[in-house]
Amino acid sequence: MLALATALFATSATAGQQTDVNEQMRAAFARAEALRSVDPGQAYLPLSQVIVTLQPAAEAGTISAEGRMLLIRSLAYRAEINLETGERSSADSDLETLLALYPGVSVESFRLSEALMERFSRAQSRHVGHLDISVMPSDARVRVDGEEIVLGTPRGHPVAAGTHFVEVTLPGFTQATEEVEVEAGGSRQVSYTLHRISAVLRLVTRPPGATVVVDGNVVGQTSGTAPATFVPTGELAGYPRAEFSGELVVEGLMPGEHELEIFIEGYRGFHSRVPIPDLGDFDIGAISLQRSEGMLLLRDLPPDAEVWVDERRVQPEPPARAQAPGTDDAALDSTAYRLSLPPGQYVLTVDHGTAGVFEAEVSVAEQSSQMLTVSMNPGLTFLGVLGGDEMSANAFETALAETFSDLEGWTLLNRAEQGPRLVQGAGASIERLRDLAGASSPLGGAINWRQLQAATGRVLPGSVFMLAVLSSDDVAETADLWLWPSAPGPARPERVRVPLTGREGISEIIRGLADPFPHSRNYLGAQLIDSPAVAAPVVATVTPGGPAELAGIEVGDEILSLAGNAVGTVANTLSWLETFAPNSSVGMRLRGLAGERTVQVLVDSRPQVIPPNDPERAYAVVWALSAAAIGRLDSEVPTCVLQLTQASALLHFGEWQATVDLLESVQAPEGAGLGSAMVDYWMGVGLAELGRIEEARAAFERVLLLPGARYLHDEGPLLAPRARARMAGLH
Repeated sequence: MLALATALFATSATAGQQTDVNEQMRAAFARAEALRSVDPGQAYLPLSQVIVTLQPAAEAGTISAEGRMLLIRSLAYRAEINLETGERSSADSDLETLLALYPGVSVESFRLSEALMERFSRAQSRHVGHLDISVMPSDARVRVDGEEIVLGTPRGHPVAAGTHFVEVTLPGFTQATEEVEVEAGGSRQVSYTLHRISAVLRLVTRPPGATVVVDGNVVGQTSGTAPATFVPTGELAGYPRAEFSGELVVEGLMPGEHELEIFIEGYRGFHSRVPIPDLGDFDIGAISLQRSEGMLLLRDLPPDAEVWVDERRVQPEPPARAQAPGTDDAALDSTAYRLSLPPGQYVLTVDHGTAGVFEAEVSVAEQSSQMLTVSMNPGLTFLGVLGGDEMSANAFETALAETFSDLEGWTLLNRAEQGPRLVQGAGASIERLRDLAGASSPLGGAINWRQLQAATGRVLPGSVFMLAVLSSDDVAETADLWLWPSAPGPARPERVRVPLTGREGISEIIRGLADPFPHSRNYLGAQLIDSPAVAAPVVATVTPGGPAELAGIEVGDEILSLAGNAVGTVANTLSWLETFAPNSSVGMRLRGLAGERTVQVLVDSRPQVIPPNDPERAYAVVWALSAAAIGRLDSEVPTCVLQLTQASALLHFGEWQATVDLLESVQAPEGAGLGSAMVDYWMGVGLAELGRIEEARAAFERVLLLPGARYLHDEGPLLAPRARARMAGLH
């Protein structure tokens, strides 16, 4: 079992190619750490699995910082379990292994027993000594067995008893090397003096990654980031420190004048003559390389949209017919906006308010142009995960990214770095959110949701904001997804609970939230009823001019089958009808007064509105999708249907005044089916909730003037009975 678990750890880590610690190992250690004080026997095996897997990497010096931490704790915890169970020699063996790997390790913060701490101290005296080193010049670098150490500790550097290799270096000086023997419990003092042999040149570049050439010879490449003590000055004072490299040290130079060249792809080269008067250290400071620019051509960019590059707002140039570098006449669209950028990798974000967002990673090359078609979609802005269970948080973020990579019609904006700070700054702490999740309603006063909506929308683009809150900081079993739309959508949250049982389950729920809803439904033009007298749906009414009448379907006909499939009930008939594309010709078997016959029905489709009480819907998403469709000029859905869907979301959240305000602007067709009566019905609902009783009564009376009006769809329930029932309840 131990070998199998070790192989599993190793296989998973290799597949990730990121670290020697994987999710299985983290879970095994967390389980052992939780069990070691309550059930040591159950903790022993997972601790051993961690040790066996990580010890070879520690001995080879290739272990990661996280792996080192897990290995140290696992050895200490297992030693304590061995001591408690009477296995003193095994406990000593674990402590000796720990000290052999990390002689200077401290275990005081591990809350170990006093007995084990005493045993640890005795093991230190038997296996650890100290190496006290002094050097001149004092800024020379000292390595012991290849590891750089810091001088000046009171007792010296702790090492395992035995022979150690000491190396002392400083650019421009001789170096010293020596093998030194250190006894257990003792302290060995050694000193070294280095002598100057050449001049040294020090420099920093912006950006890192520049190749440095001195007198025609490549001497190195800048890398890393500037130290905290580095402060850009002069013309470079406005640039952040993170854009500069670490210091490159060039040694082996003699006094005289030297040719210095610095270059990096996509930047103009730097050339200079540098005088070296003597054998000293010369710091020529920071050298900023200038980029040459490329161009992005943004096709279909809405004129009033905001454009951001790496979270910095930019202003593209208006469309022009001029020839761009590297682009032929056929490829250059005269409607494209132009954006000049230095060569490099960027994140381009286009924010068009409720109409949607667009985001893409782009690569800009020197003196070339790239065409990018801007496709606006509703944006889901992910604000990160609150909770201390990093493994569960990572699993959720991975599932979210994978799900949205397969979804069309959405733009996922991952703002997990800024999100937690924003939401907690607006008062949505993890404690409050967890309390609200257990309350009967998430709309309590513990969080000012309007303030939170304003805070997130002011800083971040997006149509819907999502924040995940883990159920536990240790091992989370679920995550609560809090969703709210951007302004001017309702400032009300929705909560969806997601079991963290696997990525497939998480993806299924996320997909269900984000899947677009149909704005139309197939239309038969006949009202069907289930009758106890026959085992088939019966045609109760036929709409003049509808598909049923045109096919010759009559009142009283029984529907036996649809495209050869027996139906039996109204629900089955409508379900089968939805499987056919609009304008499909479908055979329908009927039984009427003249016997059985088959007719061909040309399936039609009509608009539909989402109801305000569908438990499968996330109404923050309903609002966002409707708002985005209204903002698109190419939407095929009637505007009044989209507005009614927005009104449905407002009704769901109890935003009565906003519902009335929206419905007053809707221009819906009058007559039978879905139309103006639907507007008046929901207007009456909103007015009644606001206490405007007489206005509500007038709205319901207007519904009664259209007895053929339908609820949600041209074949939905009749509105008149609903309006009468509402009127009866008015006081």
